[in-house]
Amino acid sequence: MRALTQDRYGWDALGVRDLPDPVPGAEQVLVRVYAAGVNPYDWHYAAGQPLVARPMLGGFTGPRPRVRGADLSGLVVAVGPGVTTFAVGDEVFGFGVAGTFAELAVAAVDGLAHRPVDLTHVEAAAMPMAAVTALQFLRSAGLTAGQRIAITGAGGGIGHFAVQIATAWGADVTGVCSGRNAAMVRELGASDVVDHTRADFTAGDQRYDVVFANAGRYPLRALGQVVAPGGVVLANDGSKDGLLGSMPDMVSAPLVSRFRPYRVVNVALSESGADLAALAGMVSHGVLRPVVSATYPLDDAVEAIRQVAGHGHARGKLVVTLV
Repeated sequence: MRALTQDRYGWDALGVRDLPDPVPGAEQVLVRVYAAGVNPYDWHYAAGQPLVARPMLGGFTGPRPRVRGADLSGLVVAVGPGVTTFAVGDEVFGFGVAGTFAELAVAAVDGLAHRPVDLTHVEAAAMPMAAVTALQFLRSAGLTAGQRIAITGAGGGIGHFAVQIATAWGADVTGVCSGRNAAMVRELGASDVVDHTRADFTAGDQRYDVVFANAGRYPLRALGQVVAPGGVVLANDGSKDGLLGSMPDMVSAPLVSRFRPYRVVNVALSESGADLAALAGMVSHGVLRPVVSATYPLDDAVEAIRQVAGHGHARGKLVVTLV
């Protein structure tokens, strides 16, 4: 099979190469990948950033697995021992276990769900990591109907899903994004939109029950100024590189919560098939829809990853297509 692989960190190490077809193990299936979503996760692996995370990325010299990509949508072509929830011929979407920018990918059954019939494979591939992250962060805040929430990076991958989920839950959503994404964010359900290139929403008088901060544009101290007493700051910043990246923010979050009248929450993504199924239900009810701003063939997947590196691409999702 053809796949985007790398044996060491660095953009010049990435290339499309031929690999043996993978074989599913127990409680795994083999998926013919039709499309694979692109995430900041992918550039962290490609570049080996932040440096402190390299042991978690596979090692100090190169990443593991070799194949890039985490999200997929496609067709089950083989099943491993013990699999009863999926069968050959099922169309699925979810998380791969060893890279998905490939013609074939292995996936664990508990990280998959059946593809929503209302979505194309390209649209379904845009959902797993970004939409599940948005769902799990919002759930951790205990967001309820009638609460006010501000979502920064509202036009981006996680942000545009968060706007729709929060709206579906009955929250009053303020989206913070660039002017070019303002109309899209309103269409997705935001009752108010702040163009961050023209105004600083943290300098206003409005207070929010929840602030969902994506992409690290605002320091925690500034976000705390617009959170109502007893509120929550959802701190999600995968955009930092260098030696420590976002690690200091993650470590300090519990400490900050002890000395401020609000909580600071980080969430570690759980690759949950149950959450994928819940999101698929929202799609079928017409309250959730991925925005895919561009697609790239496998041979151009490196450029797609570059677009999500750091503070790059910020409009919905990018997807690599394989069929």
